[in-house]
Amino acid sequence: MNNQQKIIRQGLILFVVTMALFFLLFYYFSTKGSVSESDYFNYSAMISCFVLPALYAGMAFYTVFSTARKQVLEFGQAWRMSFLTMFIGGFLSLGSIFIFFNTIGSWAEDSLQRGWYDLMTANPNPEFMEKNEAIVQQMFDSSINMFTLKVFFISFAVVLFYYLMISFIFATFFKNRRV
Repeated sequence: MNNQQKIIRQGLILFVVTMALFFLLFYYFSTKGSVSESDYFNYSAMISCFVLPALYAGMAFYTVFSTARKQVLEFGQAWRMSFLTMFIGGFLSLGSIFIFFNTIGSWAEDSLQRGWYDLMTANPNPEFMEKNEAIVQQMFDSSINMFTLKVFFISFAVVLFYYLMISFIFATFFKNRRV
């Protein structure tokens, strides 16, 4: 299998795993009456902040490492392999989640919004609430969409920065090495 096919396959695996985590949490929340909206938001945040970055970095590392075992990679090759693997999985995942929340999953978006508000009011940070009073007031208004195109592009820009940094680290490490 050539490198292009490997990159696409690994990116699609990331997409499938990400969507499986997303829909498993969604299914768990929607079928279990004991899971509160704040728990749903909290679990979503934990998966997004801890599980997915490790998963994406691990898959990028695996992609570059397995290729570096067979051939010596230049910096650009290693960077491209790790970045594109994460980019394909991340773009497809974020795009699918964005479409889901803006079409059939609007009630799940409202639940996440109320969960965030519940966590904010249960553990208030007076300094944040004072500086961002308008945002805090809007979070309880379910008519406001948390998943707009603006939020999508801001989120994707942050994710792309993460992909760039991880790719630079792996490319530097695997540059001109055979493992």
